[in-house]
Amino acid sequence: MFVISMMQVAAISPMFSQTSARGVKNVFWQPNELQQGSAVFITVELEHVPLRVTGKWIGKDLVFIKSDNPKVWYALAGADLDTQPGTYDLNIRAVTGGRVIRSLKTIDISAANFGIGAVQVPENFVEPDEASKKKIAADQVVKNRAFSHFIPVPQWSANFVTPVDARPTDSFGMSRVLNEELSSTHRGTDFPLKEGEPVVASNSGRVVLAQELFYEGNCVVVDHGQRLFTIYMHLSKIQVKTGEKLRKGERLGLSGQTGRVTGPHLHMGVRWNGAYLDPTKLMGLTLPELGPKTARRTAHRPR
Repeated sequence: MFVISMMQVAAISPMFSQTSARGVKNVFWQPNELQQGSAVFITVELEHVPLRVTGKWIGKDLVFIKSDNPKVWYALAGADLDTQPGTYDLNIRAVTGGRVIRSLKTIDISAANFGIGAVQVPENFVEPDEASKKKIAADQVVKNRAFSHFIPVPQWSANFVTPVDARPTDSFGMSRVLNEELSSTHRGTDFPLKEGEPVVASNSGRVVLAQELFYEGNCVVVDHGQRLFTIYMHLSKIQVKTGEKLRKGERLGLSGQTGRVTGPHLHMGVRWNGAYLDPTKLMGLTLPELGPKTARRTAHRPR
């Protein structure tokens, strides 16, 4: 398990809590208000020390890590941008001393105010020719393989940081009409900046994809563990290789305008357990620092 210092609990205590049923003292999460595409950091405090804690929310498995207080456990998760607004059950399961403890909470997801826009791109990105269609199909195999990569323990430590020296646009979730023909949903956040600026890893992890793709251009995907990935697209140059370990803030490439773009910028994506999350909301979370000792411990897969 990953051990998180309880000295950090005050810093990461979420704004909202619920008192649970017998066996689970409290369940907290941040932020206190969630929208479509929100990342969420969940804290569970139990009355007794469990062997493991797992959960399920919006149809996806949650894997919890423990703090230095063995009764306090955490999970990093999120609601996909396509999640319908509503109230969703948070099911928590803890195993302690041969006893199974279950807790049921509810979390509200509100509608996000996604924008609508029109852009002009080269026609081959709207109506690909046969060679491009083959490239797109081959790229999909590569992306599927990258996102199937699994590291059982978190590789990240503390807050996720902005990957470039630029302000993000309000572009996540935007519906775009390409050349007045094709509708597309923007599943990341754009950072406008000139070509050739350094792009760094938002947090520590392992590179699972580093190559040119048809739509994404020069693209790097970093696995941060437990099915959490960050994606960096349209680079002018890739400066890492697949399999390479990156530290938070380490350069992975240079900004550019490769792939389907209208100008130079960085497109950053966040994917957790198949769900696409708003990168600015992930970077807005206050997360604990994971020290070197935690890297030697093993997390449980969800059951």
